[in-house]
Parts: sequence; structure tokens; C-alpha cells
Amino acid sequence: METIAYKCINCGGPLQYDPAKLKFACEYCRSDFTEAELKAHFGELDDDLKKDAVDEPEVPKEEGADEFSENTVIYSCQNCGAEIMAEKTTAATFCIYCHSPVVLTNRLTGKFKPDLVIPFKISEEDAKKKFFDMCGRKKFLPKKFLKNAELDMIKGVYYPYWMVDSLKDGTVHATAKNVRRWTQGDTRYTETSVYKVRRAGRINFNNYPHSALAKEDHNMMKYVNPYDDNEMKQFTMAYLSGFLAEKRDSERDAVQSSVDSELLGYAKKIYGETMSNYDSYEIDDIHLNTLNESWKYALMPVWMMTFSYEGKNFIYAMNGQTGKTYGELPCDKGKLSLFGIGVFIALMIIGILLGGYF
Repeated sequence: METIAYKCINCGGPLQYDPAKLKFACEYCRSDFTEAELKAHFGELDDDLKKDAVDEPEVPKEEGADEFSENTVIYSCQNCGAEIMAEKTTAATFCIYCHSPVVLTNRLTGKFKPDLVIPFKISEEDAKKKFFDMCGRKKFLPKKFLKNAELDMIKGVYYPYWMVDSLKDGTVHATAKNVRRWTQGDTRYTETSVYKVRRAGRINFNNYPHSALAKEDHNMMKYVNPYDDNEMKQFTMAYLSGFLAEKRDSERDAVQSSVDSELLGYAKKIYGETMSNYDSYEIDDIHLNTLNESWKYALMPVWMMTFSYEGKNFIYAMNGQTGKTYGELPCDKGKLSLFGIGVFIALMIIGILLGGYF
């Protein structure tokens, strides 16, 4: 397995992308470089992708091979020469011996080469601070959580997404209602007007994201969205240096129906917004035709945090660009019970007072 490591122009130490500086940093001589400066010195940063632009070959399954051997591969660290194991979808990682960042080039060649990347914008320190600040605002966290919780691992990971541009031409038929109520004398009247509504028009979806990694929890990747796609850059491997990265393992055909279903749901909402002059509406049928569609492959930044508390492991994810979070936190059942009792007592008192008043 071929690897590539980016070296400091001044001292030859390993370079890592620094989200806080938006530059490539050397932790040895403290030098910082922009992408333009690296290109001016090294030339094309992704030469290895062009040289070896072939798809990673499928390895035939050997008789008796176990799942571990089928899903792992050996690569050599260019800094210390150690042989390290990685999962079959890993595209960038660290050497566990010298901690140098390495990129596995064959994982990013041919059809697996990404088109776009959003670099990390939130640093590791800021990610930790945002996490613990958020914990401090949670009322039902156990008192000792912030003191005793151990952040076992925080890692910056580039996750693969399909980015879909789709131009749809649609027609919608709906039943809408307007309800008018009034009182005349002692009589109350209700008038319901029913309308048959038709809407037609084109919807252009730009950069609609869909997970391209089958093995991960789709909820995690879905709920850290959205990203600001105005900050997308043309992919270069240099942005992966210092982070982990996964290559996609889902083809377009495998997720096409899921994307179509999700875009249909959004189309219903968009057409529905044109019926705001009615009190209510119900869509009877909708037809969408795809006029034009293109797919791009992109890598998006996520800070993944794992921590343990009282023997239970928790996973938390944070959008590495916007800071949006998703995950589960422990809950103090005692606090929750006291809160429930307090609400119950308050409602009883209000009920007694209102009952006494009337």
C-alpha cells in the first residue's frame, strides 16, 4: 500500500493542516505554509494521485479468510518505516509509533478520488471547549460528569459524501381548505371552503449531501449537517494531513433511491410553501421528472468524541466547520425525577387555585 507524507519546507518535519490558522503547520520548527506556498515549492500536491490513478484492485476472498483479514490492509510509514494496519475504508491516518500523518494514496485514486473537500475550520482545542461548554448548559447532567468523565478520544475525521445537483420538473395536486368561523346571536357558524389546487414548476437542488459510507451510523452523518458549501475547495490530499479520512464504500446506484426519496420529501415542502394562503392542505399526488443530474464526491470534516462515564461509552459528533453537534449525554435520573415532581406539584397548585376561583 503506497503512502504519502507532506514535509516541512524548512526542516523536513511532517506537516499537518491547522484549522485555527487555516494553514499547514510544522510542530517541530513552528513554520506555517499556505496551500499556494506548498504548491510553489513542491509543484502539484497530488502528483501521486495522477501517477497511480488506478482503482484499488478487488482482492479475491481467500478460502478460510476471516473478517479481520478481509477488512484490514498493511501500509508502511514513510517517516519511521513501521508497518501499520488500517481498515479497508481508511484513506488517511497516523503512524501509531511516530505519530506522523500519512495518506494512503491508492484509496484516493481513480473513481475514489474526491472532487471536493471542506477543510476543518474548528481546531481540536476549540472542539473540546465547545463540547464542555455545551455540557455546562445541560441541566440534567450528573453533577460529577464534567469532573469524572474521561474523554477517551477526540479525532478529526473526513467523512465521504455524495453531493448531488438535480434539476427537477414537478407537478403537484392537492386538496386545500379555508375555514371561517363566526357567531350570530346564540349560534356559532363554521364554513369550510374546499379547493383543488395544482402547482407546477422546476426545483434546482444544488450540492445536496448524502452519506457515501455504508458502515457508519447515517444519523450521525445526517444530523451534523448542514455544511456551508461556499467554503468547498477542489480536493487535494494535503488537507487530509493530520486527520483521519474514510473513502466511500457506497456507489451511486446503491443510494440513488434514497436520494430520490429525500429530494421528493423536500419537493413536497417547497411546493407546499406556495399554498400558504390556505389554512391547511393535503398533497394528493406529486410527480417529479429529473431533467438533469450530476454527482460529485466530497469529503466533509467531523470531530468525533468518545468518552466513558460509569462504565458506559458515549459517542459525540461535531461538524468540523460549523460546530453543530449530535450525540448522547448521560442523564441524572435523580435530577429528572425531582424536576418531574416539581412540575407535578406546580400543576396541582395551579389546578387548585383555578378550581377555587371558579
